[in-house]
Amino acid sequence: MQKKKSTLLVMVTAIATILAACSGGNSAPSPTASQPAANEETPAPTEAAEEPKEVNLNGREIRISNWWDATPASDSEADELARERIKAVEEKYNVKISYVNTEYGVTSEKISSTVLANDPFAEIVRVPDGDIWGLMQGGFLTPLDDYLKNTKIAPEVIDSMRFGGDKIYGLMGWYTPNDNGMFYNKRIFKEAGIKDPQQLMEEDNWNWNTMLDAAKKLTVDTNGDGKMDQYGLSGAYYVFHEMLIPSNGGKLYDEATQKAAFDSPQAMEALNFLYSLYNEHKVIKANEGNDWEDPSKYFSEGNIAMYPGGLWEVEGRIQGKLKDDWGYVYMPKGPQATAYYDAVNSTESFVIPKGVKDADIVVKIWEELQDFDNWKQNHRLWLETILPDEASIANAMDDNGKVIRVTDARAGGLGVKNILGSVTEKFVKGEVTPSTGVAQVIDSAQAGIQKVLRGEPDKKE
Repeated sequence: MQKKKSTLLVMVTAIATILAACSGGNSAPSPTASQPAANEETPAPTEAAEEPKEVNLNGREIRISNWWDATPASDSEADELARERIKAVEEKYNVKISYVNTEYGVTSEKISSTVLANDPFAEIVRVPDGDIWGLMQGGFLTPLDDYLKNTKIAPEVIDSMRFGGDKIYGLMGWYTPNDNGMFYNKRIFKEAGIKDPQQLMEEDNWNWNTMLDAAKKLTVDTNGDGKMDQYGLSGAYYVFHEMLIPSNGGKLYDEATQKAAFDSPQAMEALNFLYSLYNEHKVIKANEGNDWEDPSKYFSEGNIAMYPGGLWEVEGRIQGKLKDDWGYVYMPKGPQATAYYDAVNSTESFVIPKGVKDADIVVKIWEELQDFDNWKQNHRLWLETILPDEASIANAMDDNGKVIRVTDARAGGLGVKNILGSVTEKFVKGEVTPSTGVAQVIDSAQAGIQKVLRGEPDKKE
């Protein structure tokens, strides 16, 4: 490890190290330019936003960073409207809007390094919510409280962007519904003559037991060579635990108590179930060295019955690759669940790096680029381009009103996901049981949480 150069730089490095990891993955979702930020639906407030006084920024470039090219370039109605909003903003403020494509894993580091150099690389930057903790503690972000007193953003959405007390550091327009769930191969279920997840859900019988029953029946040796070549499930261990724990009403991190919560009864029941899927029932296809890419590849090849994941995966991983009919449903209910639960394990928001000039106007520019009035319609239009049928779209929109959201979005930034992942990774090999593994790491998880919340620098050389 590098020697300390200063207390501030060490803190930046330590926080970046904690926050940059993405639950064992090395990539990140890449929504379309017209896709809204992922969370849950909330009504817009009735109070109208206050119009800013006439401002002329003299042709200044306003750079908006995402981890994909967010330029609205398609011929869709949503992108056409987005281009109209850009043009109106550019004329109103005399600015030039441009979109910066910044790699997911280096975004936070780029914020800190360019702020230290007194030259923020962008005026508006999308970051994972968890990363805000470290950037906030390091003094690299602009507090936005004073700039959001008259806004179209719903109060509950603003409140979700409060970090470290009353300070607001993030910008998010709205919450969207069920963005994580279970993909399934209709052909495999049909050929086996068993009910698929959509049918089970319509009967209110889609739960861990029925999922396991299907997974066992669909893990088979189809060519008689003595080896399983079709499996009930594929996935990464860290995706499974992030989705199974919430599906049983549990959490990885309890924001109310500021404590790690993966040792709760609901969470432990989920971890024991996950352990059994790997080691007792053996219904999950083993990955071949790439936990991030292999599971979706297996599903798209048509050899997997069910695959838990996010809607962001469809365009790059499933659509145009899987030749079979498929569908999308909620995660199945755990024994302690009274409804279907949507695991909100990764959200993102926009921040304004410290040192950005005219931050109050930049906030107004961001707001006027958002389509507050039509976000739900735009979300449905996007879903219609990626999902195969109306039932799947209804599930993603939660038109049935059956989903309760369990938020673990900040668990990643506080190091909880990685610590739990160090346990569940061993499940694959059967090296540790859930009770033993969790007992070994729960205290260190809690200590790490408090360290990040207090903004303590790393003492290690």
